[in-house]
Amino acid sequence: MKLNSTSSFFLSEYAIIGYLFIFKILFHLLHPEYGYFRDELFYISISDQFSFANLDVLPLTPLFLKLMVAIFGYSIKTLHFASALCGAFILLLTCLITREMGGKKYAVFLTGLFMMFSGFLIFGALFTYDSPDFLIWVTAIYLLIKIIKAERPKLWILLGIVLGLGFLNKLTILFLGLAIFVSLWFTPQRKYFKSPWIWLSALIALVFALPFIVWQSQHNWYFVNVASDYSGGLAYAASFPEYMWNQIFPNNIFAFPVWIAGLGFLLFSKRWKSYRLFGIMYVFLFFLFFLIGAKFYFLTPMYSILLSAGSIKIEDYFENYDRQKSNIKKLRIALPLSYILLSMPFLPMAVPILPIGQFVKYAEVLGVDAGVRTENNRIDKLPQHIADRFGWEEMVDQVASVYDNVKTVNNENIGLLTSNWGQAGALHLFGKKYNLPEPASLHGWYYFETLRTHKIADNYVTIGLSGDGLRTIFSDVIPLGIYTNPYCMPYENNKPIYLCKKPKIDLKQYWLVSRNINPRFQEILDTENIQAAIDYYYQKRKDNPSIIFFTERQINNLGYEFLFKGQVEDAIKLFKLNVDVYPESSNVYDSLGEAYMENKEFDLAVKNYKKSLELNPDNLNGKKKLKELENLIKSL
Repeated sequence: MKLNSTSSFFLSEYAIIGYLFIFKILFHLLHPEYGYFRDELFYISISDQFSFANLDVLPLTPLFLKLMVAIFGYSIKTLHFASALCGAFILLLTCLITREMGGKKYAVFLTGLFMMFSGFLIFGALFTYDSPDFLIWVTAIYLLIKIIKAERPKLWILLGIVLGLGFLNKLTILFLGLAIFVSLWFTPQRKYFKSPWIWLSALIALVFALPFIVWQSQHNWYFVNVASDYSGGLAYAASFPEYMWNQIFPNNIFAFPVWIAGLGFLLFSKRWKSYRLFGIMYVFLFFLFFLIGAKFYFLTPMYSILLSAGSIKIEDYFENYDRQKSNIKKLRIALPLSYILLSMPFLPMAVPILPIGQFVKYAEVLGVDAGVRTENNRIDKLPQHIADRFGWEEMVDQVASVYDNVKTVNNENIGLLTSNWGQAGALHLFGKKYNLPEPASLHGWYYFETLRTHKIADNYVTIGLSGDGLRTIFSDVIPLGIYTNPYCMPYENNKPIYLCKKPKIDLKQYWLVSRNINPRFQEILDTENIQAAIDYYYQKRKDNPSIIFFTERQINNLGYEFLFKGQVEDAIKLFKLNVDVYPESSNVYDSLGEAYMENKEFDLAVKNYKKSLELNPDNLNGKKKLKELENLIKSL
């Protein structure tokens, strides 16, 4: 009896879940690696320097990473163990969801298998905020199942805590909360709105969000601007067919029949009327994410319950199959085997199992990114999630060599300045062996961290910043190299390295203004007119010649806003202001030339384009516009 009991346990549903859990972790620990992903470098840097005084980035993922590094030390496998652990618990919870909804052993096994080779797979092979975020979403779905099935409204308190943890990790949790709120109204579970528990749950979640809300309110709601900029330009605006493909291919094209059937059963099956909430949630989020241009993978956690529902229906079909039992057994074995075999050819797109040379050839067959895009950045040989793992150590090696040479010749206070947080994260991690200083950047979290620590140097070695822009800030901008890599993202390739000395302006003031235009100047722009704002600037500059109200880029962007609205005279005023304040930038003359061209002042347009080319002979736009102007003038 004892032997039979032990044997049955090792073949039980819980044992199957355990085997799948362990396999998920081991798979990600044993497969090869290409290198640290851009986001991973960023999170390591935040984790190492974490402070609640800088909540530009929410704290849960950096603190989780800090714990993992404290236990296991620095390594790429430490990061991927953390993400694999999240993925394994997601798989476990999804199998438990299947069990809660009435699935038995075979359905539990199928659920785990479908999850193993689903859209969750890629997030076990790299560490991002999405790994803990997806775990929080699936935990919330599991708790909702328990609330509905067991009629235990007090579990709303636990759900509130889970959603609160989500608020400490990634603001996409707002979408889950909104989906729950909206979808409840269309189901019998709307009765929960009469209970105090659901409202207490929302209050608990809000309490978790308060530190971030307070910090943002003290920093001009920086996140709102970032989200607006992202959705307005960086994010790829997929057409509806593209968006649909982005839901099918990354989630495994062979799982599509399973989850689409699961969705149908959740929405229309009388048996699962009590779980209709989840079908409505999926549909609501599907169209919401499409309409706002969100990244397609924000929807990934919802596929957990769709795969659960689909697996249960497959099990029901086999149990009610009328033919011979031997045929049923063959089909029950053939289905998972077929799914695994059919999934194998697409595995390299999610997990780094091929040598990079072979992967390049493989990607060519699929069209590099297989038609799946999240951003407008150009790609070359590799899809973004692969290319962003290449070149970081080589970049740091080159910057370190330049830095050491500079320090040997110039025994001065020299810092490192980067154009983005990926470069800064690489310098933080790989720069330790070279004793490099902590990098600074005007990009995201690093902007606030530099202000917080007051680490602004007198001179800088820079990577990725344009010489044109640097010359508006420093008197001496000396080129010392160009970083190249055949596999990195194209916008990270061929990046110049400069030594910048003798600041023309107060760098601390510049740092402050680089995030927001001088408030009073902006107020006059908004409430009066451009000329009044310009007059105010010159009045203040007369009293203090070193005063900084704005950066060249800010006025340039503002000028184009007016130009695109057809307010050409106002645009010209702003571009002329930029020329006066930043006369060594070729870009300011290029912009002014465009405004004059729009205003049909062709001679002035030619003059400014020529000045732009004088300062930057490689300005292709300037050359093109001059040819257009020559033809226009000849035709008059």
